[in-house]
Amino acid sequence: MNSWRFPLFIVLFVGVISLAIKVIDNRYQARLLYTELHQLEKKRDELNSVWNRLRTQKSSMLNRGKIERQARENLNMKKPDAIDIKVIRE
Repeated sequence: MNSWRFPLFIVLFVGVISLAIKVIDNRYQARLLYTELHQLEKKRDELNSVWNRLRTQKSSMLNRGKIERQARENLNMKKPDAIDIKVIRE
């Protein structure tokens, strides 16, 4: 009857040790993924900031173009030629 207990004990011992190693490995992988998640969130926030700045810049440029177009169309304004520009120094 004792002949089967020792091999069973060895099998259970090896199983418990392998499960413990797997738990340790899973926790390590979870920490790595958590760190990567925070890095990616930081990068996302930086990219969102750049995106918002570029959208604002684009809007600003579109407004300048719109103002210039309205000045040409509605007020018959135009940019002066180079010979018409005079620099006055005091």
